[in-house]
Amino acid sequence: MRNSVVVVVWAYMIAAVLTEVESFYTIANVTVLDSVVSLLAASQAVAIVLFFMHLKDEPGSIRLFALIPIMFLSALFIAMLASLG
Repeated sequence: MRNSVVVVVWAYMIAAVLTEVESFYTIANVTVLDSVVSLLAASQAVAIVLFFMHLKDEPGSIRLFALIPIMFLSALFIAMLASLG
């Protein structure tokens, strides 16, 4: 991988973290704040998986296998929200 791609991804990660911190101090609505921080955290996780774990160079079957933990965590999150109700 070229060094410029690594630097751009690293710069995005830093910018996303700074945006999360700034939004924490400026957004008063908890629902909007949770949405913003969750979206930025998910995009950072995707960037790490694609660029630093070299998943973009793997065959499709391995990429599909990487979705299983995401589905498991989604099921746990839905179950947690359902138990709060």
